[in-house]
Amino acid sequence: MAKLIHSCGWALLAVILSVPAVQAQGTDSDKNDKREQPVAPYAPPLPAGKTSVLYMNLPQGATEETQIAGNNRPLSGVQEPTLGPATAIGNFLVPSISGMSQMSASSAPAGYGYLLGSLDLNRVSERSELLLRYTGGAMLSSYMNSAIQDIDFSYNFRWQRWSLLVGDQASYLSESSFGFGGIGGLEFLKGNSQFGSFLNGYLTPNQTIPTIMVPRVSNTVVSQIEYKVSPRSSWTASGSYGLLNFFGAGFVNSTDTGFKTGYNYELSPQSSTAMIYRFDDFRYTYLPQGIENHVVQLGYARYVTGRLSFRIAAGPSLIMLRAVPTGSGNSLSWAVDSALNYKLERTTFLLSYDHLVTGGSGVLYGAQTGQVEATIQRKLSPKWQASVSMGYATNRSLLQIAPNLSTQNYNSWYAAVRFNHQLRPGTALFVAYGARLEAQNAATCGTPNCTTNFISHEISAGFNFGLRPILFH
Repeated sequence: MAKLIHSCGWALLAVILSVPAVQAQGTDSDKNDKREQPVAPYAPPLPAGKTSVLYMNLPQGATEETQIAGNNRPLSGVQEPTLGPATAIGNFLVPSISGMSQMSASSAPAGYGYLLGSLDLNRVSERSELLLRYTGGAMLSSYMNSAIQDIDFSYNFRWQRWSLLVGDQASYLSESSFGFGGIGGLEFLKGNSQFGSFLNGYLTPNQTIPTIMVPRVSNTVVSQIEYKVSPRSSWTASGSYGLLNFFGAGFVNSTDTGFKTGYNYELSPQSSTAMIYRFDDFRYTYLPQGIENHVVQLGYARYVTGRLSFRIAAGPSLIMLRAVPTGSGNSLSWAVDSALNYKLERTTFLLSYDHLVTGGSGVLYGAQTGQVEATIQRKLSPKWQASVSMGYATNRSLLQIAPNLSTQNYNSWYAAVRFNHQLRPGTALFVAYGARLEAQNAATCGTPNCTTNFISHEISAGFNFGLRPILFH
């Protein structure tokens, strides 16, 4: 199953190569038909928080020409690109409520309940952009009760050729964010089937090794400057600091200090390329050992407003192990950061693939991680929508805290299918089925939280209730 990551990487490349051919074919067809044909307005995906209630509940005449976040982000920057439309409400606040009941079966059946409240804030002006997404609530079960807190924040201010961005991503969860809740992640529970956050995925502490339920805090703060060298080129530099701390014995707490810089050049209004350098320094509580990682990448991105967002950055990775019992050592590997969002009339495809050095997900002292996540959404009728999501990750240990420990390897995956029935714009009921697996392939283990193979099944039912958007100037 480890070959799945490589297969998905080739599949990602094949999809993006096929996009220009499809577009060219459609263009030729339009040229041959000389009749004037009315074009129906395209309903684009939503900016910022991607809250479905927003666009459906807009009052007549409320829209304005505003460039929304997503299509003007540098390839070498720290923010995720989106499908953001060119025409939308620029300033809004959207509250929503979600709830779910779940029956889980692994070693023993257990029941879970989730209740969440969310706020999406989007405030855009000529010089600034403020994005905020907050989710708070609780998980209740016979096993344990735990709070759920998640916040994404970014503020970007532009002045002449300069741009300054500050951002933060923080969460307090009871389990891994990789497939959280057994239905594909927290975004699914809130009613949005988009993975990722405002910040690029490599910045946030990796948690692709599922563990027993235990509260943990993840936080990443980042700052970035951008300078427009010319109308078609720019330079960026950013610094970040992230941490992952567990409130349980035997887990590995870690920090990651990072630096990134890059030069971007626009090949066309839809395509750009970049040269990128990144440095990460991983440290562990009560452990003198550390990992330094130097990465050089060549990147390419293609963007078509509301329909296509694609990026890939790949290159060599130099891994430097520091102060290990067997002596320091260097090794050469490779790093990839890629994502594809592609929207058709009734179907949306989301795919991401990453190969990078991570902190070890609280189980390992550093890991070489490969992960892929994919989602397919399909509108079945005006009231029904279906979605399928999956994720697969492999983690190979880097630091061995004792000479007699062998290399550990974890393979994990999740899969979920979900059906939504819309009662009114922004409000829906859903049912879902999910499955998750953790497999630990090692003769020995350096932490007391290693487990043998296990698989869990979850059947869920819930609702998403979106309130009317609050518009402001």
